[in-house]
Amino acid sequence: MDVAKEKARLELMVKSLLERIETNQRIQQHFHAFETRLLACARLQDLLQLIFEDMVQHFELADIGVVLVDSDYTIRDMLERMELPDYDNRLQLRHSDDFALSLYSHKPEVTLGELDTLASTRLFPNSNSVSSAALLPLLRNQQLTGSVHFASASKVRFSSEKSTDFMQHLASIMAVCLENCLAREHLNFQSQMDMLTQVRNRRSFEEEFAKEMERAERADDPVSCMFIDVDHFKKINDQYGHQAGDLCLKQVASTINEQLRKTDVLARYGGEEFVVLLPKCQQDSAKVIAERVRSAVAHLEVVSDAEKLMRPTVSIGLTTWQSVGERSRDLIHVGERLLNCADEAMYQAKKGGRDQVVVKPFCQVV
Repeated sequence: MDVAKEKARLELMVKSLLERIETNQRIQQHFHAFETRLLACARLQDLLQLIFEDMVQHFELADIGVVLVDSDYTIRDMLERMELPDYDNRLQLRHSDDFALSLYSHKPEVTLGELDTLASTRLFPNSNSVSSAALLPLLRNQQLTGSVHFASASKVRFSSEKSTDFMQHLASIMAVCLENCLAREHLNFQSQMDMLTQVRNRRSFEEEFAKEMERAERADDPVSCMFIDVDHFKKINDQYGHQAGDLCLKQVASTINEQLRKTDVLARYGGEEFVVLLPKCQQDSAKVIAERVRSAVAHLEVVSDAEKLMRPTVSIGLTTWQSVGERSRDLIHVGERLLNCADEAMYQAKKGGRDQVVVKPFCQVV
């Protein structure tokens, strides 16, 4: 045995192992740094921005795509409600896990390699230079909840012989973070909703109202407010029962909502009373909307479980406030007065015969 040659061979082997260890440590640190940022995200908006913007740069990707399983359309509704973008079609929602499972031949595990043209187009609709890709399944409780896809212009970047340990761990972290953020947003949404009518509750409205008053004052925009009361609601409960009354409230709320603009805010204020905030809406335009709401409810036919027909009507009070170009010393008081004026107008509508709209000019009480 040539001792010198054997020694040199062993030294090269040790050097190679040390270099591999150092490389793996750098890769691990690189992945760990991003995983820490993922775990720090509490809001869905921040998490998606981190994935679709920062992740591409952090991992030097040509593109990234995400598929989420949304069997009951809750994620779709959430994204629409939050007015989040689809990130140039890089975020796809699928009703079932069939598509995601097909990517992994029904065995969800990190997959590396080249993509054919069809797969590349489906996963990366905005990229024309995808030579290799990494497919990362998102698993929670052994269920496939989605899939994340890394694209590279290099054929060797995600070649099939490379290790997938770090990517597997990253996929697990992403699955947990997405689940947590989606659950948090869902709970937040539920806390803002009236469970019966599925419109905002009073607390949520008051928070939104305060924000809109501040925004309107800064921009010198008008703000209109409607109070809506279901006429003779006690009689509906007494004559048809509380379940029929609940059904009536739900259908009235839905009918009101259908007549509003996308930017308007509808809330159940209490009992059979609803309130509507109409941002950037002058009095004339607000009155048109109010009349549209009144007419739509007047044409509503609610059939109870006992097949009893109810024809509800509503009384509506409307007031509009316009900033005069100078900051109010007490915006909270202005907001309270706006709500009070609309409420007073609603009671005038009820005293005047119900099923009508009454407009009351806004007047500041010092």
